[in-house]
Amino acid sequence: MDKLARLFVHRLRHLARREARRIALRNGLLEGKIVDVGGHLLFRYTPVFDTSRLSGDPVRDGAWFRRNFGDWLVVPKETGNHTSGPAGDGVVTTQTVAAPFASPLVTFHRARHSMTAQDTIPGSSIDRRAYAIGLVDRAAAMPLVSHIVAALVLACAVRSSGRSLREVVHVLTRVTPVVILHAPLDGFERETLRLVEKSRLVPGGPFAVIDADHMFDDNHFDVYEGETRKRLVAFSGAGVHRVTGNALRRRMISALSRDFPILAIAEKRSDIPSLLRISADLSLETGKLDRRFVADLVEVLYPDTAIETLGLPSDSDARWLSLEDLVLAFRPGRHVRDVMHVLATLIERNRGDLEEEDGDGGDKASGSASTPSTTSTEKASGSEEKPKPSETESNGRWKKDKPSGAEVIQPEPLPTADESGFKPPVSIETLSGYGRAKDWALDLKADLDDYRASILAWSEMSTKLLLSGPPGTGKTTFARALCNSLQIPLVVTSVSTWLQGGHLNDVIDKMNRTFVEARAMAPSILFIDEIDGIGKRQPAEREYADYWNAVVNKALELLDGAVKSEGLIIVGATNRPDDIDDAIKRSGRLETHIEIPKPDVPTLAEILALHLGDDVEALIREPVADAPSEATDGFSLKQIVADHLKEEAEDERKGGGR
Repeated sequence: MDKLARLFVHRLRHLARREARRIALRNGLLEGKIVDVGGHLLFRYTPVFDTSRLSGDPVRDGAWFRRNFGDWLVVPKETGNHTSGPAGDGVVTTQTVAAPFASPLVTFHRARHSMTAQDTIPGSSIDRRAYAIGLVDRAAAMPLVSHIVAALVLACAVRSSGRSLREVVHVLTRVTPVVILHAPLDGFERETLRLVEKSRLVPGGPFAVIDADHMFDDNHFDVYEGETRKRLVAFSGAGVHRVTGNALRRRMISALSRDFPILAIAEKRSDIPSLLRISADLSLETGKLDRRFVADLVEVLYPDTAIETLGLPSDSDARWLSLEDLVLAFRPGRHVRDVMHVLATLIERNRGDLEEEDGDGGDKASGSASTPSTTSTEKASGSEEKPKPSETESNGRWKKDKPSGAEVIQPEPLPTADESGFKPPVSIETLSGYGRAKDWALDLKADLDDYRASILAWSEMSTKLLLSGPPGTGKTTFARALCNSLQIPLVVTSVSTWLQGGHLNDVIDKMNRTFVEARAMAPSILFIDEIDGIGKRQPAEREYADYWNAVVNKALELLDGAVKSEGLIIVGATNRPDDIDDAIKRSGRLETHIEIPKPDVPTLAEILALHLGDDVEALIREPVADAPSEATDGFSLKQIVADHLKEEAEDERKGGGR
């Protein structure tokens, strides 16, 4: 990673720590004062919480701090009254509505007179005050992956421009700069605008972004007079072409006359009008992603990983990635080896999409070559541009405006050893009454650990399961518990969700998009409820046979594809296993079939004990002498267990007699 990229990432982390200190100061967790150090005025933070409990172990103290003061690092709710000053600048008067709860670990000033800021932690030479402030810094939220990706792209653009950082900062700190940003990367416009609007990485930020495409007259600016942030007028993407000629000139003059900076950002160079190019003070451009960019991102998010041991994509492969792909792949908590697998899958998908699109375009061009026209000329001149995803649908790419309807459930964090009083989420280990299904899940968890350690290949694991059983036996609960135990996302869908489209093409597209979305989050679990709704293949003479046969064949095709895709675990659930086509239950598809029976009495008691906890004792304890006896027609867990034990004893006695 070069010096400029490292500076941008360091800046993002510094801003996150500074914001955490400011929130802690506002919530009363820290106090601050201005001190004179060598003629320089500095703002010095001092902890208000009790530092006598600190042990000097950063891991232990960090867990203690997050457990007791995590709520103190959340921005309090405020109400604001906007007024305008003489110059029209917005001034906001805020009032805190909800502050963090009081804690016995907070020691206020009267109790802190005997403790100086230079006290050290017993057994070490660490300054207690600096060490306590460091706990606040470490508890700060890390910068978003999307912000890091956008910052690295901006670093590449500055490096490609040949201008020094001093020159760039000088342009950005002018009163009314006009800046142009261009990168042929999907998601560049959205992620860069989010970075400008949500962070202080850019000098003068964060900005209140005004989309120039939604301005209709000069008075549009007046609705932002109550904002405290500096306004920035953004001409983004293909929407710039809707503002042309005199309208574009008037909007630029309106912005510059109010000292608003202008940002033109586009993923296609042709989307930026010539007027903006002529008037630009700074133009930054960069190209496709390369291997170096992926290596820099790994270095930032996985600093302890030996990059040379990873199978990073080559320059020719990395150019197929977009910023959206990187945000999908690099997620907090995901193993770096899983990240590399997701990147490889996305590269193959994107390459296949473009090859199929080029093939379709070639057929159309050959058919229109004999009759040249203005339309064909325009298409030929822009043939180098990649078609928009919304215009083309192929090879598993789903349209952003038409999702599959699947619900994505993230795993709940499991409690650590040092956390007490934390109610653990439902997991496979705590389930009762699932028999073989529980054994299958525990084996899968062990195999997944071996796979992540490169001990076991994915093809050697049992990753496809068909669950059957009467309604209410907990098939969906099993999927959620599996999600928490494996700590990977759960994608929940059903055949009824697929069939909501009605038309065959819509149903097939929803099925396809569901599998593509699940693969993009691999390793993940795809849970398909009511899978019996797919039905069986019908004879050709039956009514609507073509429709249902096409649905079944598509399901078989997708299940076969899932076998070849690492990281995808498929669980199907049904109440009627006999109504499922036999081909779906064959080897390589949902080959493992486990039936969940209704719980018997001991299992029912374990389930109730799990959910009721200590309250179950109130149901089975001995009654008080003066208390009235239980009604015989009511529910009595004690009576159920007693009757079951009596039946077992009677069966053993009869068996011994025979």
